Amino acid sequence: MNAALALMLGSAAIAGLAAATAPEPAQPRHHHHHSTTPAAATEAQLQVLRQALARYADFEVARREGWKKFGGKGSGEGPLMGEHWLLPKQRGGPDYQHGDTIDFARPSNLIYAEIGGRRQLIGVTFNVRLAEGEPVPEGFAGPADRWHVHDFPRAIAAATEGRPLLRWLASSFAPAEFTRPGAGRGRVAMIHVWPTLPNPDGTFADRHRLLPYLKLGLPAGFADGASVRAAKGLHLATARGCAETIDGALWIANAPRAMSKRLHASCNAAAAHVKQGLATGRKAEVNAMAEHGWGMFSAAWKGALTPAQEARIAAITEHGDAGPLAHEKPSAHDHH
Repeated sequence: MNAALALMLGSAAIAGLAAATAPEPAQPRHHHHHSTTPAAATEAQLQVLRQALARYADFEVARREGWKKFGGKGSGEGPLMGEHWLLPKQRGGPDYQHGDTIDFARPSNLIYAEIGGRRQLIGVTFNVRLAEGEPVPEGFAGPADRWHVHDFPRAIAAATEGRPLLRWLASSFAPAEFTRPGAGRGRVAMIHVWPTLPNPDGTFADRHRLLPYLKLGLPAGFADGASVRAAKGLHLATARGCAETIDGALWIANAPRAMSKRLHASCNAAAAHVKQGLATGRKAEVNAMAEHGWGMFSAAWKGALTPAQEARIAAITEHGDAGPLAHEKPSAHDHH
């Protein structure tokens, strides 16, 4: 079975599929009053999480306990997100639903990334299943946590559009709540938390901008003042950067082989440009050429996809747009 299909249909992967589906607009949250300040209460919750995660600094502990890699053995890391690992419900993994109290010592996913030749624990997610009309959970104390909601029926419909066999498999084997709107709690509220590797954009940022710098052996200080676009460009220069950036989105788009080949060639050219900046060893040049390289690739991506393909990708990819170009803003380094 295709790894993406296994990811979508496997019962153990259902909770983790929130890492690859499209969010609805953020919903307001109502916090309870705390006897301490929100910042202090949040830090206390994060400390509970850090203590629970201490044993997972050794990746073999997670493997022995039965945590499974989201997407299967051959899947790579999500750009600026690492690998998501989940513990099946049958092995004691949490299945949070609306109204449940979140146990901050029991995250839904562990996030690992390969840095310096070994898997390092960099963060977690918490996932909470919702029915139509149910609000996102309160989550952490204070307003800093950033929840988003993924619509599974919409995502699966997009992934199986024009693929009757795949649609039949989904309707036959995936729980009804994930394939039929209104059938149950098929929407998933999700939050990324980075308690073990400080994130320059904050503990609850959607992505970890520092990650490609560390993967490429650059000083952490090179990320100071740099853009997300520069970080995305640097990810292209990592070992599997182009494949991790575009292959999943192109599979969802049902892109023809010729389109995939052209986009990989464009991505490889952009990665080569980024590597020229890396060769200088200077922060300014590294970030400028990484951002410019990302502009080269994003121009090729925008020019290749049809509106229908963009809409299909937007329904399933993280943060609801055309895959690699998440939350893009114009830049002086764009390549036209």
